[in-house]
Amino acid sequence: MRSEKNLLLVSLAYTEEDAADKFPKDIAAMEQSLKRLEEQEQKYSTELDAALNEYAGLREQAQGFNLVQLYEARQAIRPGKEQEAENRAQEVYGEKYNPLLMFDSKKSVSRMLHEDIERQAVRRMMRQAHKEQQTFQKKKSEQER
Repeated sequence: MRSEKNLLLVSLAYTEEDAADKFPKDIAAMEQSLKRLEEQEQKYSTELDAALNEYAGLREQAQGFNLVQLYEARQAIRPGKEQEAENRAQEVYGEKYNPLLMFDSKKSVSRMLHEDIERQAVRRMMRQAHKEQQTFQKKKSEQER
C-alpha cells in the first residue's frame, strides 16, 4: 500500500499545458485512491492485530508442547502459506507487485513473531538434547564394559 501511495505522489509531474486540465481531475482521483488505501490499511491493520493476538493465544496454549516439534511443524507448513500469500499479493497488485517488498514483508512478520529468538532457543535445546544423549550413551557403554 505504501508503494502504491508513493507511485501516486510521483505521478504528479505535469507539463505546463497539461496542468490546468489534468491537475484537478488527477487530484480528485488521487484523493479517492488515497482514501481507499487508508481504508485498506486500516482493515489490514485490524486483521494483522487480530492475527497477532490469535498467534499469542496459540503460543500460550503451545507452552506444554515440545518446542522443537512445534517449530519443525510450523517450518513444514510455512512455505505453502507464504506462497499462498505471495500469489494473492501478485493477483491484487498485478504489474505493481514488487518481490522485494514481499521479501521485506516476510522479514517484518518474522520480527513481529520473534522468530529469530525462537529459532535460537530451538537450536540450543537441540544441542543440549544431543549432548545429553551422547553423555547417556557414553555412560551406558562404560557400564557395559
